[in-house]
Amino acid sequence: MNVSHETRDILKERGSAFKKYRELASGKVGFLRFLYYEFVITFFSNIPGALGYLLRKIFFKSLFKRIGKGVTFGRGMIIRNPWKIEVGNNVFFDDYTMIDAKTGGIKIGDGCVFARNSTLSCKDGEIEIGNEVNISANVTIYSTLRIKIGSNSFIAGHCYIVAGGEHEFERRDIPIVEQGIKRTMGVEIGEDCWLGASVIVLDGTRLRRGCVVGANSLLKGEYDEYSIIVGSPGKTIRKRGEK
Repeated sequence: MNVSHETRDILKERGSAFKKYRELASGKVGFLRFLYYEFVITFFSNIPGALGYLLRKIFFKSLFKRIGKGVTFGRGMIIRNPWKIEVGNNVFFDDYTMIDAKTGGIKIGDGCVFARNSTLSCKDGEIEIGNEVNISANVTIYSTLRIKIGSNSFIAGHCYIVAGGEHEFERRDIPIVEQGIKRTMGVEIGEDCWLGASVIVLDGTRLRRGCVVGANSLLKGEYDEYSIIVGSPGKTIRKRGEK
């Protein structure tokens, strides 16, 4: 995942390393709130076993904009800008997951599961995840626009979903990384969709309700409901329930 332009700008600014860390980790919040964030992350993030789960359940919830009942936080989580993150009831975050709202916002519905090493990150964008969504291990979801994943969808391991990640590149007098990001359509994955392992979903993709995507496919464009999609680029081979 690329380092965002916001992160690069913060690192280039004049000022101490402490100031830069503070802005990257907790955002532009008051100093006392930052100290509380540091206290919670430092002392409770890596406590193993049932004691760690219990203490994180008690102390982590006060970091977030909104958090429901029965939320479980795994060991070694990275949580950045939690004041912009809303979490529903009975959500499970496995060990070493990352949720980073940066200058955007993240909304997570009820009953979702985030497996080990999964990442949610947004900058100037939004991520909205419905109810009972299963995000498997090593999935990356990155948005500078808007990503919406409908309820009861299942994202298999090593998938990469990106909204607004396409760089401008026509100029040759400055590096590509300095030319900005194209702001286009975002990504929408409908309810009851299943993405197989290592699927890549690019900006501008619309998967309507009930789609199934084969492993290692690459998606960009619009797909009708209940489509079965394979290949790179992904093409519909038939509809669910049809012979």
